[in-house]
Amino acid sequence: MTEYTALRADLKQRLEVIERSFPSACYNARVEDFREREYPQLNGVTYLDHAATTLYSASLIDAVSSDLKKNLFGNPHSLCPSSLETTKRIQDTRVRVLELLNADPEHFDVVFCGNTTAAIKLVADAFAAHCDNVKSGFEYKVHTDSHTSLVGIRSMATNSEALDSNRMHTFVNSKQINEVGLMAYPAQSNMTGQRHPLSWAGTLRRNRPRWYSLLDAAGLVTTTPLDLSDVAAAPDFVALSFYKMFGYPDLGGLIVRKASSSILQSRKYFGGGTVSFVVNPFHHASDGLPHAIRKSGDPHEYLEDGTVPFHSIIALDHAISDHNRLYGGFKRISQHTQALGCLVLDSLNARKHTNGTPVVDLYTDKHPNDPDHQGATFALNLRKPDGSFVGFNDVLKLASVRDIHIRTGGLCNPGGVTKWVNLSEQEMRENFAAGKRCGDEWDLMNGKPTGAIRISFGAMSTLDDVARLVSFIDEFYVEKRRHVNATALFPPSSNVARVGKISIYPVKSCAAFDIPANTSWKIMAQGLEYDREFCLIHKGTGKVMDMKMYPKMALIRPSIDLDTQILSISCKPALTSLRIPLHENLSTHSHPITKKCNSKVCGDIVVVQAYSDKWISEWFSDTLGIPCTLARYPSAPDGGGRYMKNHLRQGNGEIPIALRNESPILVVNRESLNPVNEAISASAGKASDISVFRSNIVIDGPKPFDEDKWLQLEFRNSSSSIQLLGPCRRCHMICIDQMTAERSPEPFVTLSKLRTVNGKVYFGQHGTFIGDSSSQIGSIKVGDELDISYIDLDTSDTDSGESCSSGSTAITADTAVDITEPAVKQEPAQPSCVLQ
Repeated sequence: MTEYTALRADLKQRLEVIERSFPSACYNARVEDFREREYPQLNGVTYLDHAATTLYSASLIDAVSSDLKKNLFGNPHSLCPSSLETTKRIQDTRVRVLELLNADPEHFDVVFCGNTTAAIKLVADAFAAHCDNVKSGFEYKVHTDSHTSLVGIRSMATNSEALDSNRMHTFVNSKQINEVGLMAYPAQSNMTGQRHPLSWAGTLRRNRPRWYSLLDAAGLVTTTPLDLSDVAAAPDFVALSFYKMFGYPDLGGLIVRKASSSILQSRKYFGGGTVSFVVNPFHHASDGLPHAIRKSGDPHEYLEDGTVPFHSIIALDHAISDHNRLYGGFKRISQHTQALGCLVLDSLNARKHTNGTPVVDLYTDKHPNDPDHQGATFALNLRKPDGSFVGFNDVLKLASVRDIHIRTGGLCNPGGVTKWVNLSEQEMRENFAAGKRCGDEWDLMNGKPTGAIRISFGAMSTLDDVARLVSFIDEFYVEKRRHVNATALFPPSSNVARVGKISIYPVKSCAAFDIPANTSWKIMAQGLEYDREFCLIHKGTGKVMDMKMYPKMALIRPSIDLDTQILSISCKPALTSLRIPLHENLSTHSHPITKKCNSKVCGDIVVVQAYSDKWISEWFSDTLGIPCTLARYPSAPDGGGRYMKNHLRQGNGEIPIALRNESPILVVNRESLNPVNEAISASAGKASDISVFRSNIVIDGPKPFDEDKWLQLEFRNSSSSIQLLGPCRRCHMICIDQMTAERSPEPFVTLSKLRTVNGKVYFGQHGTFIGDSSSQIGSIKVGDELDISYIDLDTSDTDSGESCSSGSTAITADTAVDITEPAVKQEPAQPSCVLQ
């Protein structure tokens, strides 16, 4: 029996216990029967991000497609037959949405909009306009555990305050009859899955009659029914997203309690069908009468500007039917996900390292055995045996290689991060000053996480999803054994390094150009000549493209002819190729660079010059299927230079890196790949080629991982050298086959077991060229022998004592080394990525 099979069997037994212990938690085994058929997109995938969007079924897409092919739907703002049919279907779908929520159409209305945020903004705009009309502001109270969409209303209110659950409870239970205000809170935290009392809305109405309640129900309705049958206790406004409920269509809704709707009529903007009549809009009548008469019927009549997304609304009707056919309603889904939530929470809490310390920090003080307080969404971080945190972006990278889809970061919930990660406002401001931004890779700063890992279950989640998640954590993050690190006992294996291969990447993130064996190539402080001098920029975002997002870039093959000074670019099966002159004065050639533009590399703004020739842009766009164009990094001093601020092992300095991610040169030892491939082969995997590491210089000769102890490589024919700056932190880009552009888990999975230090996976060394006293320019060719200078192991900044290995793969004395922490860093350490 394999480890996974044994784990799954154990989890199944635990699930049966949960069902007996908590009768309301009932796992729906039918989901396993139809999942492969209804959700083929899940084959081989563990999807744990249902809080962001759940998944659509195949039968739903078939039903929508069939309906659209058989019927003619016109714009509803007309009276022709196709328009009338559309209007009828929209009206019917409104009723179905209200029935889904047990909301009586006599007392509630549905306003269709883009998403939950759009629904929230409708309410915010109306309140802001109302307060302008009455020449006073409005008070705003928001729960601290709120999505940023609710936080954003604070900028529109006259006075605002964030309240935790205790203070919110006190607030709604205190009486006040004069001021106008809005209270907003999530039914379920989008970060932790904790649920807040729906009763607050009714209590607020009784005690503060001029206050309104806005409920963010997006997280709750993903798996749980929302019951609005009690009109007196229902929130005034409920915002939700239907794609979180059904996976499709991409549509949101604002559920309005009609008795509370008058304040929404204050919204100033109108468009399309939200007016009854418009006179000349450009004429200011002297009688002071308005130039437009707004509709005053049901809320959707004066809030749905323009043409509603009628095809999506028609699709929503099918989504409700299909979902009910598959799952039997949201109550059944709630029981199913409740069982999975209990199972995963108990399983993660049980994970311990060898020394007894917990592996997982779970950010909740509730248990999913009580669905009133906890949903099937969980936030967490992982810890190492010494109690320090594992960076959540490192977990994301490894999970992605295993096809486990999770969410990481601040999760759009700053209050939740503040509470659960224990970050003070001062610490958050300091992180921002140091460069932290939403969506970046800064996962650990000053020893604390800047966010969390989120896992969330949905209707189509199964026992296997839990098993694969727990198995993943067991494999990579639970310490099973301890190993003495005896690296320092082993002397250097050789004093000579031989250059076995030299590669440059003329177009950043595209294929390598291997320097011919008999050719000397210019090497400078900023790296090898023409290395990453060109790039592809996305026409929409302006960002420099990379292979991680666009793996097909590996098939674009550049080559350089020094005699003709031509860069040739080809890609099979394209019949044509490009020839780009390398001369500096390109304006005299047939492909002039005429347009400077700002772009980004690793978060840094760079100035590049884009080629204006339309044929060049079309060639790359057609080849990759992405709207992009070729650009070149300017050689002029004022061209937006990039430098790495570096603490060298010998002295300090700034090193130019141009379009490279981290350092001018990447050096790898060919011998170091051997133990990695041996481990891959032992698990019946496919061996990796040295090309996946995208190095500039491949060294032949020394023993595996000897490079960890190198200080510099000295040229024998001059006093110049290559200074080693520290190990290269790898990402899952190394899983892209450089010949086929196909992805696979290796070698990242095996490296994560053999070469992980402080949660980071390392392979190869960063370097920079140090010229002799007469010149900062040298040359290098295949076959050159370089003399190795080693770090003084007695004084180097290395880990001491013991080194821990997670998972089942032991680090042996032949392969385990005490890796010096990267010298390539800023304070706090900036996220690293492989040279592309």
